[in-house]
This record gives sequence, C-alpha cells and structure tokens, in this order.
Amino acid sequence: MKRTTSGLAILMLLASPGLALAGMPSWDLTDIAKARLDAISFFLAMLLAMALLVKLLWNHLGKDFPRLPRITYFRAAARVTLWGLLFLLILTMISGARELMTPGAWDKRGSTYELKDDRK
Repeated sequence: MKRTTSGLAILMLLASPGLALAGMPSWDLTDIAKARLDAISFFLAMLLAMALLVKLLWNHLGKDFPRLPRITYFRAAARVTLWGLLFLLILTMISGARELMTPGAWDKRGSTYELKDDRK
C-alpha cells in the first residue's frame, strides 16, 4: 500500500502543470547580472575545489613528513584565499607600474586599455 501511495504521489507531481503566474509580477535577472552571477559562482566553486585539493595534497605530504601538521578544510580555504589575494596585489602592482613607466601611453577603449596610436 505504501508503494502505491508514493508512486501515485510521484505520478501526480510529474503530471501537474507548470507554475502559472497569471499576471503576477515575476522578477528576472538581466543578462549582465546573470553573467556576473555565473562568474562569481564559478569563482567560488573553483576556490572551494582548490581548497579541497590543497587539503588533500598537504595531508598526503604529511605522511612522508611526520613533523608537518595536518590541515583542516577551513585552514586550506584560508590559505588559498590568502594566496589569491597576494597574487591579486602583485598583478595590480604590475599594471600600476606599467602606467607609471609609460605615462599617458594607454587609452581606454571600452572596458580595456590599448596603446595610443601616435602615428596619425
């Protein structure tokens, strides 16, 4: 009897019509917001995956080096985040140095920068 009831419930759920809004307002993200949300979620997924990889590699390395302490997932995520922020700082310094070494040589076109063409 229990199987029949659950099977009937599943059948009714699958056979039911989709959500009808009937004039109710529905909110949707713009294309730019969807792209940003996709990029942020991909970034967070990769950050969490890299933290897991660091944890696994660190603890595996700890088998060969007994003095190396075991690391938790939270500490691995903190280290991956810290290294990411340090790389961001270094890349920002490099791009700033590019502008300082060649002042006024770069022209903003759209969302990127290109070298000015002085041969006009």
